Amino acid sequence: MSNLKYSFTKQETSDGNFVFRCEVDSFGLKNTTDKDIVSFYKKLSNLSYFDSGLLPVSGTGLLSLRYAANHTQIVYQHAPSINHINWGKYEGDSSAVAYYVAQPYRIVIADLIDNNFYGARTFYSPYPITHPDAELYHVNLPNINCRGYRGNGVGWICLYHTTDITSFPFSEKLAHVLERCSGIEAYNDANMSETDGPRFYSSYYDQHEDYEHLWNPQKWEDHSQLHGYEWTLDPNLWIPIKVTDIDDQGYHDFDGIPLTISMAMLGNYQAYYTDNLIPKPVNAIARFPEKFTNEK
Repeated sequence: MSNLKYSFTKQETSDGNFVFRCEVDSFGLKNTTDKDIVSFYKKLSNLSYFDSGLLPVSGTGLLSLRYAANHTQIVYQHAPSINHINWGKYEGDSSAVAYYVAQPYRIVIADLIDNNFYGARTFYSPYPITHPDAELYHVNLPNINCRGYRGNGVGWICLYHTTDITSFPFSEKLAHVLERCSGIEAYNDANMSETDGPRFYSSYYDQHEDYEHLWNPQKWEDHSQLHGYEWTLDPNLWIPIKVTDIDDQGYHDFDGIPLTISMAMLGNYQAYYTDNLIPKPVNAIARFPEKFTNEK
């Protein structure tokens, strides 16, 4: 017979450090393995399950941090403000124009795989996100999946994997992700035009000139200079996102149901072209805890 025992043990040495000890007794043969406690906790924390839920943030700040196995989900909220957005005519446009435009609450849901940035989605809200049923709205920017794009989740930002951040501390990982999602990296107006925000808003409002500031960046900037950002808090202005269901949220479904923050966090979504980690480990545990019990 085999017997397996784990324990935190103080070493019988001069320094007396604690170790995580694994003792195996198999058919009379004993084997002991010690792991230093710092290394143990670092490895354990990299793979453990953690779910903060929605945090009490009314302005700008971290809304949620969730992780399990090799996947981390970060949810961040930006308060309404007037921001610089770089808008390029094509990919790599060296003459991209920086517009100063008003935006409502901006919600970013970013995914890390193996501690490296993998993908991100972005949404609008006219209200701060304070409860799981808060509805999300489409963003009026290029390079954003609104109407469906290669299986990626609605709200997906077309960002490539350009920097290895695996060695960064969490604070720097967060800063890097938010910077890449902020508009400092030029939005490519020629890419994804069949699905992106400006074209969707133009179509939705039938190109009515009264709403042209929602898809024309220069008029957007002009309107912002005249009216500040308060006008962005009108919930009737933005397009509410509708999807087929919690596990089918890759495109706007006019006959679907409103996409809430909890659905965007907990549902099945593709965070990048090659994303096959569905469901995300943290969501598998959160939604189907009965599958992770020790009962037989």
